[in-house]
Amino acid sequence: MIKSIAKLVTTIFCISLLGCNSDSDQDDIIKEQRNELWYSDLYGEIKQISGDSVVTWQVTGAFCYPIITLDPLPLFDSFSKKYKDQLIYERPYDSGPASYRSIQSIEDVCTDGILDTIADNSYEFDAEVTFQLFWLDMKNHYAFFKERNIDWDNIYEEYAPKLIEADEELLINIISEILQILSDGHTRLYYNLDKEPISFEAKLTLAKRLEQEAHDLELKGEPAENYVIEQTVLVRENITQYLNEETQPAFITRNTLDSFGPNWGIIDVEGIQVGYMSLPHFVNFIEMDSLEREDISYANEAFNNLLDEIFVALDGTQKLIIDIRDNEGGYDIQALELIKRFISNNTLVWDISTFYAGSLHELIAVYAEPNSRPYYQNDIYLLTSNGTFSAGESFALAMSSLPKVTLVGEATAGATSDTFPRMLPNGWAYELSNEYYKNSEGLNAEVLGVPVDIEVDPYDKFARGEKKDLVIEKIIALLTED
Repeated sequence: MIKSIAKLVTTIFCISLLGCNSDSDQDDIIKEQRNELWYSDLYGEIKQISGDSVVTWQVTGAFCYPIITLDPLPLFDSFSKKYKDQLIYERPYDSGPASYRSIQSIEDVCTDGILDTIADNSYEFDAEVTFQLFWLDMKNHYAFFKERNIDWDNIYEEYAPKLIEADEELLINIISEILQILSDGHTRLYYNLDKEPISFEAKLTLAKRLEQEAHDLELKGEPAENYVIEQTVLVRENITQYLNEETQPAFITRNTLDSFGPNWGIIDVEGIQVGYMSLPHFVNFIEMDSLEREDISYANEAFNNLLDEIFVALDGTQKLIIDIRDNEGGYDIQALELIKRFISNNTLVWDISTFYAGSLHELIAVYAEPNSRPYYQNDIYLLTSNGTFSAGESFALAMSSLPKVTLVGEATAGATSDTFPRMLPNGWAYELSNEYYKNSEGLNAEVLGVPVDIEVDPYDKFARGEKKDLVIEKIIALLTED
């Protein structure tokens, strides 16, 4: 049962539109002194700044309506630079900037009109209009219809006629069907912020794989849930048994305190010291307290301090295993901090382009520069799986072009784009894939994933039961063969 989504989203809309306003006379004076309109066609939005408040308008085709402001004005101001009638916003949570141009009036862009939203007393839900906005926004900004063999015009022709006088439940079901056709884990619908979004991934994560195993064993309910938990724990325990006596106790302690945090140790392979580092995500030290974006430099510094500790601990090892199997992603900019530890000169990491209106528009070439912090220059084995996702996948894409890196396991998920957040007038939020990443060798891994050099089943069921990890076993075999 949907729990009062209208009330919930109305509250969000009102906060986004009114929450930054002040009643003081002084603020009224300031607002008169500052009145700016900034428009980005590539990102389909207008920033309306009046004094100390900002309202964000989503632009879909030539329709506009106000939405949640994810970038608060202090953040927007702190990381923006103006050049005459252009503004460049160096987004602190992302590796690419957003470019805006000055406009005189919202109506100059919104030539088809301003739409009511659920925050307006006059708003009436219309499934056809809501679907048309979703479809058009995807057409303008979604980057991978070709790669996913989707004819988006056919999608409209098939589903739009079904929505005449439809209610929200039918629209949810239809968008869900469309998202399943896309099978892009970065394109998802939030129709109720109290529930998980509707999304579909083309490849199996570890959790989905274990759920399938439980189903095959005819387990249901709590026994099935327990199976998934037990097998997930077993995967980590199987890794632990490869570590040497000196590093194993601390590894176990860290895993007990935070099983979803970074971990490290050393594996002895017939006299060869092999460092092992596990990174389940790239949101380390980031506090997610609200919907608003923030400057995450504090978290990146804490992450770098942790990396200092890890690389000091692994100093002297001749090889390094970095385990990002089932890395759930996070922020590319944090992955970039780790990449800096493996290069000796200025290195191209990603070429990023943004899709808009049928074309890719070059956004930025991202380079990594080495620094004086502890680093690693020996051979690296990067462990990946179908569940290596998002920023974890972008990390793998960049690392695959470095000469001393060998990828072992299976190809990554095939979802490298950043998530582009959008909203609909009825308050639903959705995200889509709008950015095209290439590494220094020109490889884009969307859909197919980052390929591995050595293919090994990363979570083989029978090996798991025998307390073995086939990927680590393969690396040990390679080292002993030499």
